[in-house]
Amino acid sequence: MARILEVILFLCLVSSSFGAVNVVRDLLQVNVFGLPVLHKEVSWPFDPEVGVRRSRQYQAINGFHGEKAIERLGLGIDGYDRERLAQQRARDVHLLGGLKRR
Repeated sequence: MARILEVILFLCLVSSSFGAVNVVRDLLQVNVFGLPVLHKEVSWPFDPEVGVRRSRQYQAINGFHGEKAIERLGLGIDGYDRERLAQQRARDVHLLGGLKRR
């Protein structure tokens, strides 16, 4: 460890005009101390109860477990969603075990 410090000190003293100080500083900062962005503290507003409050809204739009959202994804976004839905319902009439769809 002492040998490394001697080398760093030597580099700083001998070739300070060649930018060795910046090289040593950058070497220490990146490898030993870490970049300044790693030491910056950030605070985010966080409300742990927002999920409970928005659950009702999510279920109204997407269904209890998101089944409506999954169905919408399966219908596509090209404007033929009604035709595809009719085809899927006609295809699945006998596959649901006699259960009626909502």
